Amino acid sequence: MSSGKVCPRLVVVAGWGVRAEMLSELYGNWPGEVVPVSLDDELLARCDSLSEVTDELLSLYPEPSVWMGWSLGSQVVMEAAARETGSVSCAITLGGFPKFVADESWPHGMPAGDFRAFALGIRRDPQRYWLHFLLLMINGAAHEKGERQRLKPWLEKGTLVSHEHLCKSLAWLETGDQRALWHSIATPALHIMGEKDIVVRSWANDLPVPSSSSHAMVSGMAHWPGGCSASDCWGAMQAFFASQRGPSWAL
Repeated sequence: MSSGKVCPRLVVVAGWGVRAEMLSELYGNWPGEVVPVSLDDELLARCDSLSEVTDELLSLYPEPSVWMGWSLGSQVVMEAAARETGSVSCAITLGGFPKFVADESWPHGMPAGDFRAFALGIRRDPQRYWLHFLLLMINGAAHEKGERQRLKPWLEKGTLVSHEHLCKSLAWLETGDQRALWHSIATPALHIMGEKDIVVRSWANDLPVPSSSSHAMVSGMAHWPGGCSASDCWGAMQAFFASQRGPSWAL
């Protein structure tokens, strides 16, 4: 942050079944306070919908902050920004999506049949399918071998989320549709996507966003922005903040 300017707090919201600390190589660059938020049992036990998660986090972190969400966390961040409470001064999505499951009007999501098969697998054998999902996050990455090495400690730690809450939050992915919200959001927003992401394919050409929103495509990145591509994501964030006119954006 340049001299004389107070660095805003960064609220980091993780995705489905993963730890926010998996993004530490990215948010470790932030020059101010960072609040990592995992969608874990403690939080999900109090919330039965994505909107309730948003309500909870806005009540916990009402001060103006930059909010960054990964995967499912991107939907929490964008809903929080759309509330226009003043808590979200800027939104950043990482491997984010306005709608996760594909249909006739939205070809960019996971095919509905594939999603149903995965959801069934999670109900029957959550550990196996959770591991499968984490490996899918790095599949196809330009530096896949390096990503596997970086991912190994997180695989060994396991998930913070119980079987019950994995299933509950997975249902939010199936039903969520924020296309209208992302199309009309007034809060400045940066959408960072991976060139090699097979979990969330780029939707940038098919959903117009406001002039205050920007897209950044990270070369070689799959769905995990906290591994080998963390420095490139940080560079995209710096470029976006530099383009903003407000006094708090010069990192």
